Amino acid sequence: MSVIYEPKGRAREYSLLACNLFTGCVHGCEYCYAPQTLHVTPEQFSANVMPRPGILEKLRKDAPKFQGTDKRVLLCFTCDPYQPEDTEVGVTRQALRILREYNIPFQILTKGGMRAARDFDLYGPNDAFATTLTCLTARASHDIEPMAANTMNRINAIDEAHSRGITTWVSLEPVITVFSTLSLIEKTTEIVDLFKIGKMNYQPSSIDWRDFGVKVIKLCEKYKKPYYIKDDLAEYLDGVKFTNTNTRTVK
Repeated sequence: MSVIYEPKGRAREYSLLACNLFTGCVHGCEYCYAPQTLHVTPEQFSANVMPRPGILEKLRKDAPKFQGTDKRVLLCFTCDPYQPEDTEVGVTRQALRILREYNIPFQILTKGGMRAARDFDLYGPNDAFATTLTCLTARASHDIEPMAANTMNRINAIDEAHSRGITTWVSLEPVITVFSTLSLIEKTTEIVDLFKIGKMNYQPSSIDWRDFGVKVIKLCEKYKKPYYIKDDLAEYLDGVKFTNTNTRTVK
C-alpha cells in the first residue's frame, strides 16, 4: 500500500498528495477531526504516538513513482510532523531528504512552531512551509491546543521561513472568532504568501459565515494578499466575487 496518497474531501483542497508519518498526535487540539476520521477516541489518538511502522522504507519505495511530479506532497494530515516525538527520532527530516532526493516538492503543515526550523535548510524553491493559526494569545491557544506550540512561536516559525526565502502559507481553520482570524491576517500579512481560509466544522458556532467571508476577502484584497476560500465557507458567499489562488501544484 502506498504511503504517498491522494487525499479526498476537504483535505484535497489543501493538497493533491500527502503522507502521514506518525500514528496519532499529542497536541490535543479539541477541534481535531483525525480521531473521528480514524475511528478512535481522542485519548487513543494521543496515546502511544510513534512513527508509522516502516514509514521511511515505504516512502523510499514509493518515491520513484512520483519523481518529478508537480504536485506538492503535504506532511501531514492525520498527525503533525513536528510534534515533540520527532525531536527524538528525526523521522520528518529523513522523509524530507527522501522527497528532495527524488525531486518531489513538499509542503509542511504544522503546529510545532520553531521545532520545524531545524529542517529549513532542506527546502528548495518548489517547497512550502505552513502553519495553522486559530488564536491571538498563548492562553487561548493553550485552552484549545494544549500541547501545540503557542501562536507567537508559530508566527516566529513562519517569519524565519520567510526570511530564508521559503514560500509560506497559513491555514485559518478552524475559525474560533472573527476578530482573532482577521487580527491574525493583519499580524502576519508581511510574512505569509497565501492564506487558506475555512470555517468551524464539527462543532457549533454562532458566527455569521457570509459576513465573515466578505470581511476576510476584503482584508486579503486590501493587502493584495493571495488567498484560497475553502468550499465550506464558499457555500455562504453566493454572489460574492472572489479569486482563489491554488498552490497545490508547483507553477
